[in-house]
Amino acid sequence: MTLNIPYPPDYGGMIDCFHRIRMLSKKGVNIHLHAFEYGREHSKELESICKIVNYYRRDTSSKRHFSLLPYSVVSRSSDELLRNLLKNDYPVLFDGIQTTILLNNPALAGRTKVVRIHNIEPVYYRSLARYERNFLRKMYYLIEGAKLSRYESILSGADYLATLSITDHEYYNRKFKNSVLIPTSHQFDNIVCKPGSGDFILYHADLSVNENEAVAGFLISKVFSRLSVNCIIAGRKPSLRISTQISHHPNIKLISDPANETMEELIMNAHINVIPSMASNGFKLKLLLSLYCGRHCIVNNATVNGSGLYCLCHIADYGEKMVSKINQLMGKPFTEEMIEERRTILSKNYNNLLNANRLMNLLFPE
Repeated sequence: MTLNIPYPPDYGGMIDCFHRIRMLSKKGVNIHLHAFEYGREHSKELESICKIVNYYRRDTSSKRHFSLLPYSVVSRSSDELLRNLLKNDYPVLFDGIQTTILLNNPALAGRTKVVRIHNIEPVYYRSLARYERNFLRKMYYLIEGAKLSRYESILSGADYLATLSITDHEYYNRKFKNSVLIPTSHQFDNIVCKPGSGDFILYHADLSVNENEAVAGFLISKVFSRLSVNCIIAGRKPSLRISTQISHHPNIKLISDPANETMEELIMNAHINVIPSMASNGFKLKLLLSLYCGRHCIVNNATVNGSGLYCLCHIADYGEKMVSKINQLMGKPFTEEMIEERRTILSKNYNNLLNANRLMNLLFPE
């Protein structure tokens, strides 16, 4: 079951979810998808690759905030979902801790149950609170993070936790002894990087997330404004604050809400993808997308932590160092040898079919 309708796959969790479904379907798994609805339309694309798709309305009423359970969990409670799950005895894959309210329900005893872990959610919510300027939203993030921290114990009832990053795997294995590292799924079944050079630098992200907005602000003031090269910031729902900051710098351009195809072209044609992060929680899918289809990647340690991808990136942890790295790399073409190095390393842990097989081994033990 999924915390939202995983199509279109246009941000981190939905990208992992949709392409995991795509690969399991390709492997011949008959998928009964149970998806909570939250601001997204029913999907014919999902219905074409799943045997059954059931949709459930998420209860976002204010009364849900007064529950002792996390709002993100209790708002995804459904009696209809339980009735549908009991129509068969298939294994159950819970996509995110947000979908686990039925995990320890006695009616599901004896079923194989796997939870896909996207983040250490209490840490993620504290990170959101740190960069939130609205007082009420900040308080929501802090309270939700505290509730999730208390609620995490439910995960001991899963047969396996399928974690995304080395850091998350080690954290959950220490707590529950049931974590298996299965890296994220994504849209690239092969490396599609282009050799040569580009004439601009790119930062791409979901700009509606306050942490990413903070990163964009940092790049504008501390990095891009100190360069002579053209720079692009691209992503979903940029704020007026970001637009205003960019308007003061003629070498920086904002591309709002690009289509998936446009974003992929930007990543592919940039000479450098700059991908810093404010926190090291979870796995930064935008890093993987940049490695599969982009040229040079500059990251900080928070971005690459727990990914096993240090050797494919240029590391810079503060603005001055990023400016220096960019100036060094602008005169350095991206070569076929660099592409081959990526192909070798990414094929070991970030191969979609390989990771679908790993997940199937958990869901269908012999």
